[in-house]
Amino acid sequence: MGLFDKLRRRKKEPVSVGGAVESSSHSETIVGFVLLEQDDCDFDQFIHTMKKDWDINIEESSEEGNLFFEVDGIQVVCAYIGAPVPDREVEENAKLNILWREAEQVTSRHQSQIIVSVLNAPDAIQGHILFTKTASALLQLDHALAIYLAPLVVEARQYVETSYILKQDELPVSLWIFIGMYQNAEGASAYTYGLRNFGKEEIEIIHSANPLSDVFEMMFMTMTYVVENDVTLHDGETLGFTAEHKLPITRSKGVATEGSSLKIGY
Repeated sequence: MGLFDKLRRRKKEPVSVGGAVESSSHSETIVGFVLLEQDDCDFDQFIHTMKKDWDINIEESSEEGNLFFEVDGIQVVCAYIGAPVPDREVEENAKLNILWREAEQVTSRHQSQIIVSVLNAPDAIQGHILFTKTASALLQLDHALAIYLAPLVVEARQYVETSYILKQDELPVSLWIFIGMYQNAEGASAYTYGLRNFGKEEIEIIHSANPLSDVFEMMFMTMTYVVENDVTLHDGETLGFTAEHKLPITRSKGVATEGSSLKIGY
């Protein structure tokens, strides 16, 4: 069982944080890069997988290496490029992946890419769900290595397996939001990258005395709770995963994030 699965099974519903659940319609174009080890792309196989895994019929055919289709009014563009992502951008971000130690080595083998774009989604959740289904099917192509959604890098098999929780009406938030981790003499720290895509503020835990693994789990549970329940956390509130557990929330200038962020006192 992978770490994503362990954390998902341990996820708990927090006690009231004192903040209201607010509807969010935040939505922008979602873009990711499917990395292929060879200069080859079989869109027919992808179309077959979309039908088999997600019961999505794609009647369009690819033209000049591009595939355009629409699902419930949401547009999807899959653009094949027979060249790797330039300037070692993927490999440098792969170094940040604490869940996949071989990420830099494996992604360095990619020779081509499929740029996946989802446009005109009515809200961020629906857009990300369709993106995930599309990416999951593409990552089952014969030469798929990984997917890159800056700065998140996920191994192909792990992404596909995690995407299947959509079949149980769960949201694969770990595929949508990056958790950065670092540690120094002052303690363990973590930050999110991607919550703003859902109309939320990024979250940080700074210089915690807890082990790095516990800090990661706390951040994972918090961001998942925020996205799944469309919760907006506010400065001055507390967050708790048990009746006795009350962690202070403060807003201040980001340490590892741009702009301001919400700091969880953990």
